[in-house]
Amino acid sequence: MTENIKLENPEHLPNIENPREEEEEEYSSNSNSSEEKNEESYEIKVIIKENAEIFKIEEDNSDEDENTDIQNSIEYSVRIGFIKKVYGILSIQLIITFSFVLLFQIPKIKNLVLNSLQISANILILSSILFFFLFLILACCRTLSKTVPYNYMFLFAITLCQAVSCSIVSSCYSFQVVAISLFLTIITTVSITLYSCTTKTDFCYLKLLLLVTFAQLFTVGFISVLFRMKIIYMIYTFLSTITVGIYLVYDTQLIVGKLGFAYSIDDYIFATLEIYMDIIRLFFLILRIVAQISSKKH
Repeated sequence: MTENIKLENPEHLPNIENPREEEEEEYSSNSNSSEEKNEESYEIKVIIKENAEIFKIEEDNSDEDENTDIQNSIEYSVRIGFIKKVYGILSIQLIITFSFVLLFQIPKIKNLVLNSLQISANILILSSILFFFLFLILACCRTLSKTVPYNYMFLFAITLCQAVSCSIVSSCYSFQVVAISLFLTIITTVSITLYSCTTKTDFCYLKLLLLVTFAQLFTVGFISVLFRMKIIYMIYTFLSTITVGIYLVYDTQLIVGKLGFAYSIDDYIFATLEIYMDIIRLFFLILRIVAQISSKKH
């Protein structure tokens, strides 16, 4: 006896007629899901790789910045040592020179110089020629200015020559004029040095202009002395003082090395001589101005 089986929900039964189609659908769905997983894993690997490269680049940049900072700190410390060395030598030079100037203001020594003008003039000419000769040797033979102890020997000889010249010239003026000139020279030098170290203006490009200006002023001064033009001579002295002040700014910036060009750390002798000569020229010019003002008052 056969029983009739009635199917209430035929939709939930497996596909008996086409089982292969069902298997293909399951395979395609599994393959799609595996492809999506592979794509996701590939994207994750790419992101990790990119992050690793970025981290590596940042790490390399940090190492380069650290090396640059170390190098800059070393260069800064070396430049500071160079500046201290230059101004230490310069201080000794100025102490020797101005000590001679004040020594020749003692009445006995001053009268001896004034009473023997011919001998004093010969000593002045000889010291000036010797100074020029020694300075020319150092300027032409830069290796000699870097060789110890010969560079210090030349520097000491140049300082003595300049000290003798300044002393003989200043002995022709009164103690009051010389003392005021020394004080004004020190104040002007300190002020110009502080300005040179703090300003953002670069004066290193003015070298040729300063050289031409100084040559023209020298010619005007020579003509004013030759033809005894007092007004032209006073204008020349005033303009020469300004020019020497700018020269001092220029040479100071070369020593500090803050802007533009800079002296090499081995050129400490030559750099000291440049500053020293600027200060001596400034002293002579201020001495003339103060002497002219004091003579007009009297």
